[in-house]
Amino acid sequence: MKKVGAKKLLPELAKLLKQKFPRQLAQYKGELNKLARDPLVQEQFLAHLSEISKMISNPRFRSGFFRAYLRIYRRKINKDGRHGSIIMEITKHCNQQCQHCYSRAEFKKNMKDAVVKRIVKLARNNYKHVFVTGGEPTLDRRVLAIAKNNPDILFFMFTNGGPINRSYAAKLSALGNLIPVLSVDGGAQKRHDYFKGQGSYLQVQRAIKILNAARIPWGYLSMVTNLNAREVLSKKFVKIMKKKGAILARYLEYIPVGAQALPKLVPTAKTYYLMEKRKAQIIKNSEIYMQETAQKRCSGLIFFDVDGNIKCCPFFHYAKHNILGGDIERLIKDSTLDWCHAQYPGECPIYADPEGFKKYLLGKQWTSTVSFNERNSITPRLAKVMSRNYRSFLKIKSARGL
Repeated sequence: MKKVGAKKLLPELAKLLKQKFPRQLAQYKGELNKLARDPLVQEQFLAHLSEISKMISNPRFRSGFFRAYLRIYRRKINKDGRHGSIIMEITKHCNQQCQHCYSRAEFKKNMKDAVVKRIVKLARNNYKHVFVTGGEPTLDRRVLAIAKNNPDILFFMFTNGGPINRSYAAKLSALGNLIPVLSVDGGAQKRHDYFKGQGSYLQVQRAIKILNAARIPWGYLSMVTNLNAREVLSKKFVKIMKKKGAILARYLEYIPVGAQALPKLVPTAKTYYLMEKRKAQIIKNSEIYMQETAQKRCSGLIFFDVDGNIKCCPFFHYAKHNILGGDIERLIKDSTLDWCHAQYPGECPIYADPEGFKKYLLGKQWTSTVSFNERNSITPRLAKVMSRNYRSFLKIKSARGL
């Protein structure tokens, strides 16, 4: 231990490294010595490694998390919540036609390699994690190569699970830094298949078994609608998913994008309140790991669509800049400033006032990012439903708290 600066490392950290990360201890002794200069950073690093060692048994994934957090603390980019991650929509190709999809497209295409390279470079220097979405990202084989070529970055891949077979799982296991986040929108076949198509529930359950057999850590994502909220947000559902092997969870409210969107899926005020309340409870009670994303006002979530447009929300198809249009950090800052200066009640501008927010952004030279806007935007009729429900939610929140 003296060779890697044991005298400078916190005793608890040194002990954990020796017991759970012996290979990394020897391989990254120089980087660990640098961390040893700052006790606070050591404490944070220790907390993450302790959590990783409890949740993950696969040695390759333990190593992947170790490398990623070493980079994060070395570059001092341990940002929490939405500020710590970016999302890239690597493809529009998909094997399903989900009822509640916000990302439908007329043209199937993949993100250009030049755009992917700029995003990854940006992430390495500025962000903890990269979320990969689509379409269905497993249909784009570049995802595996991107993870392989960037072993010090954690990639979380949103997938319906359909294309995951034993061969694909073996590739994931060999990487150790590409974590599947499975879309699960119901606890039973009937409910899940209603949203994602016949046979999709059996596909995702098969994917879970394959991932578990390969000891690959995975999480789940549920789109919260007025029909499935009570089920997917319940303590029972969380316990079942954790028992099946999930190590993390994410919940997103349904955004009714496109002419095919169904009003009955839009969360009512009570449903929206239930979602926010349960998310807070899950985090507070450590029911399963879930990132804290609640804010007083939305500061945006950096999302690069398949064309490289810089968006501040995956669900709202408008942008002011493209990643290839200049200095990325400057373009992101400019986009975020516009997003944050809008006036609306509550946290979410899209639910609070989708029509007014759209007009505000258009006035700031934002433009639609889709070719067929009428099929990929929120209709005025549903915008009124969202705004009405959200304002009622704010009244409930004010009266009951969260």
